[in-house]
Amino acid sequence: MKHLKFLFLGLLAFCLSSTFTSCKDKDEPGGDNLASAIVGVWAQDGDNDIIVINKNGTGNGYESPEYYYNNESYGTLTWEIKNDYVYLDLGYYGSIQKEKLRAVSVSKNEIKWYRYDTDDDGNFSNEYEEWTWTRYE
Repeated sequence: MKHLKFLFLGLLAFCLSSTFTSCKDKDEPGGDNLASAIVGVWAQDGDNDIIVINKNGTGNGYESPEYYYNNESYGTLTWEIKNDYVYLDLGYYGSIQKEKLRAVSVSKNEIKWYRYDTDDDGNFSNEYEEWTWTRYE
């Protein structure tokens, strides 16, 4: 009986010292953490692009690592975060390409995105492609 009492007290102490957590929508990547995570130089899967994201909401795009090292940008970009989506306006050889991205997972060296398509009028649809950026430098 004495051992049972100590076992019960040990179990009670363990339960009282445990931390309980819950999951909610805000646990997804976004906000200030995403803003600081995306700053840097990224290689984009699916093509040869190098994307430079600056802290001040600007950046540059390059057709390939060779263009990046020669500082031959195809254009500038601006970015902002609204409601956990990243909106990019890419100046691409004189035209503007609009992008809407939602981070699926974020780590120091890789970001997985949902990239939402636009219709003929430039409105974002609910259809998306999966993209991955890997840190280039």
